[in-house]
Amino acid sequence: MWSVLRDSLTLLSPLLPVAVHQSPLHQIKESAPFVVEHEAPVSHGGAWATAFDMAADAVSKMTVEEKVNLTSAVFGPCSSNSGGVPRLGIPGLCFDDGPSGPRYTDFVTQFPSPFFAAASFDRDLLYKKGLHIGKEFRGKGINVALSPITGGPLGRSPYAGRNWEGFSPDPYLTTQLSGLTVRAMQDSGLITCSKHYILFEQVEVCKGPVVNGQRTDCQFPSVEIDDKTFKELYLPSFAESVRAGTGSIMCSYNKINGTQTCENSVAMNKIMKDELNFQGFILSDYGATHSTVPSARNGMDMELPEAQYFGDNLIKAVKAGDVPESRLDDMARRILLPWYASRQHEDYPAPNFQKYDLSDEFEQDGMVFKNEHVDNRGDGHILARKVAADSTVLLKNDGVLPLKGIRRIGIFGSDAGAPPTVSGCGPDLFCIVNSERRYWNGTVTIGGGSGAAYPDYISTPLEAISLRARSEKIRIDQYLQDDATHFESIQTVAAASEVCMVFVKVYLVEGWDRDNLRLDHEGEKLIKAVEKSCAGKVVVVMHTGGQTIMEDWIDLPKIAGVIWAGYPGQESGNALVDILWGDVNPSGKLPFTMGRTESEWPPSIIREEEDETYPRSFFTEGLAIDYKWFDKYNIPPRFEFGFGLSYTSFELSHLSFKETHIQLNDTVQQTNEKFAGKADLYNVLWTASVNVTNTGEVAGAEVAQLYVSFPESEREQPPRHLKGFSKPYLKPGQSEVVHFHLRKKDLSVWDVKHQMWVVPKGKFKLYAGHSSRDLPLTLKVDMQETR
Repeated sequence: MWSVLRDSLTLLSPLLPVAVHQSPLHQIKESAPFVVEHEAPVSHGGAWATAFDMAADAVSKMTVEEKVNLTSAVFGPCSSNSGGVPRLGIPGLCFDDGPSGPRYTDFVTQFPSPFFAAASFDRDLLYKKGLHIGKEFRGKGINVALSPITGGPLGRSPYAGRNWEGFSPDPYLTTQLSGLTVRAMQDSGLITCSKHYILFEQVEVCKGPVVNGQRTDCQFPSVEIDDKTFKELYLPSFAESVRAGTGSIMCSYNKINGTQTCENSVAMNKIMKDELNFQGFILSDYGATHSTVPSARNGMDMELPEAQYFGDNLIKAVKAGDVPESRLDDMARRILLPWYASRQHEDYPAPNFQKYDLSDEFEQDGMVFKNEHVDNRGDGHILARKVAADSTVLLKNDGVLPLKGIRRIGIFGSDAGAPPTVSGCGPDLFCIVNSERRYWNGTVTIGGGSGAAYPDYISTPLEAISLRARSEKIRIDQYLQDDATHFESIQTVAAASEVCMVFVKVYLVEGWDRDNLRLDHEGEKLIKAVEKSCAGKVVVVMHTGGQTIMEDWIDLPKIAGVIWAGYPGQESGNALVDILWGDVNPSGKLPFTMGRTESEWPPSIIREEEDETYPRSFFTEGLAIDYKWFDKYNIPPRFEFGFGLSYTSFELSHLSFKETHIQLNDTVQQTNEKFAGKADLYNVLWTASVNVTNTGEVAGAEVAQLYVSFPESEREQPPRHLKGFSKPYLKPGQSEVVHFHLRKKDLSVWDVKHQMWVVPKGKFKLYAGHSSRDLPLTLKVDMQETR
C-alpha cells in the first residue's frame, strides 16, 4: 500500500519568516509510498446535477477498458485526442491550445496575448474577446480549449518566458479576468481548461547541450512555499475559475514541496477537489505524468500524451486492485460531466482540422482525412483591433502624440516590418536553433509555444503607417534593420525625419526563460543611434511580453514618446495607427511594474544543492511580488503598476464607503472554502464609490483604481492591494460615479492557525487613484464586527 506523510509541512525556506502554524501543503518525500487522504469524488449537487446523472448512467454501462479509454489521450489530429466510447455514442474529446486563438490551424483570428489585453482593464471588452475566441474553437470542432492561463505562471518573476500567456502578477486582476474568460469562452459551448495548476512560475533547469533546437537533461524545480502565500497569492485565480464553471484543470510540470504536482494528493484532492469543490477533471500537461497508480489515486483524471502511464498500464492497475474501480468510475464521470453540462452531446461540430498540416488532405495512421478549412472568424479582426488599441499603454508623451501637422516620418527597426512568414519559424513558433534563441525577424505579434496562434495575415506597423501616411500626404522613409553599426544609413533617414519611430522588441517563447530584461538585438543601441541623428522627436514603440529596462535611453533629450504595444496580435499596425493619430485615445494601464534596474525585483533563484536530487525554488518574498515588492521596500519604479497616459486628463473625487449586502449571480459551482462569520465568502458586503471627471478637451476612458491596506496587525501584508477597477468612457467635462463592489473574500486574509478566511478586525485604509502610486484619495474604515 501507499502511505502519505500527514500534517508534516513545516517551514520550507529558512529565509522566510514562519507563522506558528504551517500549511496542509504537506511535504511528501518522493521515496515514500503514499495513499490519498481522501478521494474527493465528484458530487451530485450543484449546477451540474442533471449532467452528473447522465454521466453516471453512461459510466455504469462501460467496461473497464472503455472507462480507461476516456482517461487516456494520444497525439492528433488535434493537439491531442482522448478516447471515446463509440458503443455508447460518446466521441473522444479534441484538445487544442491556446489563449490567443485556436493553435495549429488556419482561418482563425490571432488576438492580442492575455498579458497585453489585461492592460485594457475592460471587463466588457475582454468578455467579448473570450466569447469570440470560444466560438472560433467551437467552429473547428475543438471540445476543450487548453486555456486560459489562470495563474501558472502568475508572473512572480519578470524573467519567466511564459508570462505573456497569463494576465498579470496581481492576483485580484488575474482572478477577475480568469473567471470572466472562463465564463465567456464556455458561453460558446466550449469546455475550458484552466492552467497551469499550480506554482508553475519558471521553466526547468537544463544542464545538457541543445540538440536539434531542444535543450536536454532538464528538470523542473520543486517550489518551496508556505501556506499563506499559496492561499492568498497563487490559489485565488483558480478558485475564481472553478466558481465560473471551468470544465477542466491542467496540472503542471513542477514539483510542490518535493512532490510532482500531477501526483500530489494535497494539491489535487484536498485543495482543488475538496476545498474548491471542483467538479470537472484534472488532466496532465504534456509529459507531466510520472506514474500510474500515484497519479490516478491522488487525483489526476486524464493523461495527455507522451508518457503513456495510463492506457494499458491503468487497465492493469485497476484489474490488480492497485487503483480501485470506484476511482476509475469517478475519473470517467468527471470527464463526461462538463461534456454533458456544456451540451456537447447534443449538437457539436466534429474536429475538422489537422494540427501542423494546412493542406486539403492528410494521412494519419493509414487513414486519409480532409482539412475543411472552416472559417468562422466573422468580425474577429474588428474586435482584435479594438482590444489591441484599448490595451496600448502610452508611457511617455512630450507633446509628440497624437501626430499632427507633420510631413516626414522615419521608421526604424525590423519590428516594424513583416516576418518571413506569418507562421514564423515553425508550427509552434518556437524559433529555437543551436544553443540560443533565434530571435524573431519582423514585427512581433505573439510569443512562441503553446500560447501562439497562426495569424492569417499581419497588419504590420510599416504597412499601416504607410497607408495612413499616403492619405495624409506624409513621406515615409525606413531603415528596417536592428544593426545600429550602419550609422550612415540611420543618419540619412533620421536627419530627414520630423518624427522618428523606432520599433523594438522582446520575443518570448515557452521553454526558455529570459537571461536579462534587455531588448532583443541590442535594441538600446538602435534607439540611441536614431535619437542622436533625428531631426525632430523620437517615438519608441515596444513589442515586448513583459518588463524591460529603459534607463539607457528613456531620458535622452529627443525621446518624446514611448508606447508599450505588448503582443498585439494580427491587427498590430492598424491598432497602433489608431493610437498614433488619435483616432483612439490611449487608455491602457500597465498590468505589471517597470523597474529601473534588474536588481530591484525580488530574487527568483532556482537553487541546486549537490546532495539533492532536484533543483528547488524558494518563494521567500511571500505575498510581495511586482508592485507590492516595490511598495514594501520603497523602491521607485520607472513606471508603476496601473500607469498609463491619455490625450486628455481626469480627476477623481469624493471617495466614499458603505456597507451593502449583494449576492452576485455569477457562480456556477460553489466552493467549500472555510471562512469566519455568517455571510458567504463571495457576497458583496461593502461598496466603495468615486467620482471620475474628464477635465480635458478630448473624449476618453480612464481606469479608476481602488487599493486597500489591511490593519497594522496583519504584518505579513504588503502596503497596498488592488481590490477594484472601473473604466468609464467620458466626454470632455463629463462626470460619472463608479462603484467598486468588495466581496467578503476581497477583505479577508488566510488564517493559517484556523485554516479559514477571516476579515481582520481593525482599521483598513482605502486609496483611489490612477495607478498604484498615484492615489490622491484616501479613506479609513474601522472593521470591528465579524459578518
